[in-house]
Amino acid sequence: MLAQTQLHSPERRARNRARSFKHAKILFNDNQSIYDAVLKNVSAYGATITVALSESLPENFDLHIVHDNITVPCKIKWRRPGTIGVMF
Repeated sequence: MLAQTQLHSPERRARNRARSFKHAKILFNDNQSIYDAVLKNVSAYGATITVALSESLPENFDLHIVHDNITVPCKIKWRRPGTIGVMF
């Protein structure tokens, strides 16, 4: 008899993330370039962000969370079409 396979991939994050759906802006190039984004799955150390042109973003940028009026520096850890994972 074959062992039952796991349906979901194992959690690889070091910290749990809370679900979020907040409007954000990605700022780079001395704030001359601004992309609209949606902040999702946030922790104190990182987040998942949806953005239309994820492949054209630089590795480092500032993320402005509009609702909270907070700006934090970010580094991209992974990219997928329309989505990025960042570390604060």
